[in-house]
Amino acid sequence: MVAVAAVAENGVIGRGRSVPWDLPEDRRLYRERVADAPVVVGRRTFESMRSVGEPPGRRQVVLSRSRSSYPDPGVQVVDGVDAALEAVTDADADGPGPVYVLGGEAVYEAFQPRLDRMVLSRVHQSPEGEYRYPDFDRSEWTLKREASYDGFTVEFWTRAD
Repeated sequence: MVAVAAVAENGVIGRGRSVPWDLPEDRRLYRERVADAPVVVGRRTFESMRSVGEPPGRRQVVLSRSRSSYPDPGVQVVDGVDAALEAVTDADADGPGPVYVLGGEAVYEAFQPRLDRMVLSRVHQSPEGEYRYPDFDRSEWTLKREASYDGFTVEFWTRAD
């Protein structure tokens, strides 16, 4: 499993129902990365993505305690981590590939112990916001490479052996 997140210098990943920056190149890279894969996302994050266009990923597994379904094709609502893992295993029956965890904060936190990789866009800003990417023990991870862009740097992390 791979977490994909845009994280500000102060750890912020969101404010209200949106991200407090506008980086079109990061959005493009993000959508390309997850386009053909199943994704796991929290309900509020899914609804914010849905409000501005088609949610990313081939299939969306939405974690929710308050909603049981969406009319969108390819969307499955589950109520916990184990159910999400089962759903993405079923979704990927046609071939192995990455499953992307797209947030929000509680979803990143819940899946952190199960991640193999993280792709973090480090946004060169420190905006206000109430949602943060969870801290992780850097001794358990290896930074494999970085790619710099205007306004952000993408970090590719793998879990250390």
